[in-house]
Amino acid sequence: MSLGRISRGARPAGRGLAFTGLVLTALGLIVFALATLVIEMHPGAPLAHFASMGGILFGGIATAAGALVLGASAVTTIWRRHVVRGVATLLTAVALLGLVGYTAYVGTIGSSQLLRPTAIADCRTPLSRYGWTYEAVNYDIADDARLRAANPDMANCANQGATAGNEVVTTDGVPIAGWYVPAANGAGSTATTVVLVHGWDANKSEVLKYAVSLHARFNVVAFDLRGGGRSGAADTTFGLREQLDLKAILDWLERTKHPAHIAVMGNSMGGGTAALLAASDPRIEALVLDSTHAYVANILVRRLEVDAGHPALPGMPAILAGIWVRTGLDLMAADPVGAIPALGRRPLLLLHGGADIHDLPTVSVDVIEQAARAAGVPVEKHLCAHATHGVVVDTCPTEWGQWMVGFLDRAFPASARAQP
Repeated sequence: MSLGRISRGARPAGRGLAFTGLVLTALGLIVFALATLVIEMHPGAPLAHFASMGGILFGGIATAAGALVLGASAVTTIWRRHVVRGVATLLTAVALLGLVGYTAYVGTIGSSQLLRPTAIADCRTPLSRYGWTYEAVNYDIADDARLRAANPDMANCANQGATAGNEVVTTDGVPIAGWYVPAANGAGSTATTVVLVHGWDANKSEVLKYAVSLHARFNVVAFDLRGGGRSGAADTTFGLREQLDLKAILDWLERTKHPAHIAVMGNSMGGGTAALLAASDPRIEALVLDSTHAYVANILVRRLEVDAGHPALPGMPAILAGIWVRTGLDLMAADPVGAIPALGRRPLLLLHGGADIHDLPTVSVDVIEQAARAAGVPVEKHLCAHATHGVVVDTCPTEWGQWMVGFLDRAFPASARAQP
């Protein structure tokens, strides 16, 4: 057999590289797609979550490796003067690398923005905003006077003042600050107390608006979740670690005020935080979720599509994987709907905006309501028709107060009888 004949029978190097690149790319894209499908199914099993996060990362790496091999194949093919085929292969490689690069970019930027939101500037206190007397929790109340003197417009403060002290600290070491606002009717510290939990990119000043309809008869606690206001700096984790903040506040409340009953109202991410803790903490005797998502993945989808103008895929799974890489946390474990059955016979109130395009009612409040009814949890639901995300109390203030106070009176009838 001649040497020329052997050469003609061997596979050219470019084709071998192209085949390898295509195999790697196909494997990467298939694994990425399967992992995304698992996420879309909202599995409850931690093993499925782990597999999906690993699949997202493996899929991206394999696709990138396949694209690089295809690029090498294209160069080899062009060098051998098969220009048309080489250019086509090169363009395919560039497109695949662009897809991987875009996915990595969205995952990096999106996870960073979620973990470290821009702090709001509002530092109004119960006194400056509504004229209410209050107690500072875990910081010197005198600092509020200094803050007021330095900020003529307390809705737009230069800073939030001194960081929280050591009286209220989470089990993972984050100091938490807040306010205790006694009921205007003088019911005393043992009366029913409502704890307010703010949402993503907010603080205790923002959440004070929910206390307006409660202040007459209920003690109220508002506090800063980690990474916001006066509380310690830490990543925002959509309730996974924030439930430790709420627990620390409940520990303080129980230790110092001894309320007969505790209800918790959370807005958006604050609702997710409250639901996650309520599943394991019976001190939360009644739960109110305002503008709260059922699944974290759905929130990411809508934020990408509505706010950023990016497609949900591949961005949503990339952001989840980015958070997993940065923190080791599985954000799918923060899905509030999974915590609802553990409420048992504790009552649940659901409030939502009918015009909420960030958290569509059909995939959020309706899903949570169905889960509650299936588990036998006493549940009420009210929609404010024209409200968008997180502003039900602003759009329907009278109705919000009626829904909330009526719910509390039914949950704690003794408190209703005690009203002046």
